[in-house]
Amino acid sequence: MAVNELDRDYQRMLHSCDIIENIIAGMKMADAPDTDKKSSVGGIVMQLEAEILDDKYTTAGKSLTRINEVIATGRTYWKS
Repeated sequence: MAVNELDRDYQRMLHSCDIIENIIAGMKMADAPDTDKKSSVGGIVMQLEAEILDDKYTTAGKSLTRINEVIATGRTYWKS
């Protein structure tokens, strides 16, 4: 069975959103210093921002609502 590259990339972005939310909620990197958590969130946010610049997701009808919301939340956390 062939893997649809678009679906795989979209799932990867959703997984990145989960990671950001888990770091902010304290379920991931719980013992890490805040600077490390913020740095990790910042790196993931930048990757997501770069990925959504490609219109392949909206062209294919993929919703970016959750991803955009998590980017905004992650950016706020990262910059706090």
